[in-house]
Amino acid sequence: MKIFKIVLLSLVFMLFSACGNKVAFKPKEPLSNAALVYVYAVENMGNDENTEESDFSIRINNKPVMQRIKAGEFLAFNLKPTSLTISATKQEVDEKTIRLNLEVGQIYYLRITDNLDDGRFSFEVVPNSIAFNEIKKTGEAGTNVESPDNIITAFVNPKEKESVEVKATPKSQEVQQVTQTSASVPTQTYQAPVPIAKPALSKTDEIMKAYSLKEKGIISDDEFKALKSDILKK
Repeated sequence: MKIFKIVLLSLVFMLFSACGNKVAFKPKEPLSNAALVYVYAVENMGNDENTEESDFSIRINNKPVMQRIKAGEFLAFNLKPTSLTISATKQEVDEKTIRLNLEVGQIYYLRITDNLDDGRFSFEVVPNSIAFNEIKKTGEAGTNVESPDNIITAFVNPKEKESVEVKATPKSQEVQQVTQTSASVPTQTYQAPVPIAKPALSKTDEIMKAYSLKEKGIISDDEFKALKSDILKK
């Protein structure tokens, strides 16, 4: 079972790596009459071969944020300049809270560091000078950018015409040449390619799609396990 889980996680990682990358961090200014708060997670500490990578749920004044965050990602919030609490929760059990007194026009950085060896994590306010060098290495959680290597930019016709060298001709001869060319060259028709039906998804593909929904918080861990069991029984 453990081997199956490792293989499944590897396939999911490869799938998302092939599709693209997260939107890279770009510095922003707070909105008018607001404070800008960044929450970001640095790369995990410890031996990740022994423990699964965790993601974290974020709450502001005990109200949950829909998007979860994991190592190498960030979230940005424009918030009212007031006193509030922001918390990060690991596996819906271990929660750490920070109280902030936000001021208009200011930028705040909150860092999550997960230690895979002992299962603990830290959640702390980091000075802007240190945080900026760390957060610029992350990507925005919940986003995806198509890799240029995977985008088809042009189709090539296998029956391309040979290139023709164009020479300037007197205007008096242009009309005659066009008329002769139109009469001598047969009209070519283009036949659209027949669409190819997409192959049915394999059990592994279906499991990866279900796991993606769980990672995004759309379904719970129990729902994912139930889906996986149904898929394997097909």
